[in-house]
Amino acid sequence: MVQTEVERKQKKILIVEDDKNLNRLISYNLSKNGFKAECVYDGLTAKAKLSKEIFDIVILDIMLPGIDGFQICQFIKENPANSKTFVIVLTTRAQPLDKIYGDQVGADYYFTKPFSVSKLMEIIRGLVFISGQSLPRYSQWTGFIEQSI
Repeated sequence: MVQTEVERKQKKILIVEDDKNLNRLISYNLSKNGFKAECVYDGLTAKAKLSKEIFDIVILDIMLPGIDGFQICQFIKENPANSKTFVIVLTTRAQPLDKIYGDQVGADYYFTKPFSVSKLMEIIRGLVFISGQSLPRYSQWTGFIEQSI
C-alpha cells in the first residue's frame, strides 16, 4: 500500500547539516515530497531539539560545530524514547574507520557526499514504509547499510 501525502506529513524529519545550502536543498525536497522537515545547523542545537522532540528520521552530518554527528547519533540511539528513530548519516567522511564507528554508534544508513537527492528520497520513503510495519524496533530490522549515493 502506498502512503498518502497526509501520512507522510505526519513523519517528522530533522536535518542536521551545517552547510546551509545543502540543508535547504534537502529540506526543499522533503517538503516537495510531502514530509515535515525541520532544520538545524550545529550539534548543540540538534541535541537540545532531540532532547525535547521525537523524530521519525534524522539526517545527520558528522562534521558539525559544537557536538559531532557521531555523538548525536549515539545520543539518539541511547535514548529509549528514540527507539523508532532512523539515523541517516550524510557526510564526506568516507574512511573505513568512520563507517565502522558510524555502525557502532547506531547509524542505520551511512551515505557519503556527493550524493543523489532522488536516491536519498527513495531511502526515506523506504524508511517511512518500514516504520509503518509492526516491528518492535525498526532500526534493528534494517541493519546498518553503507552506501555512496
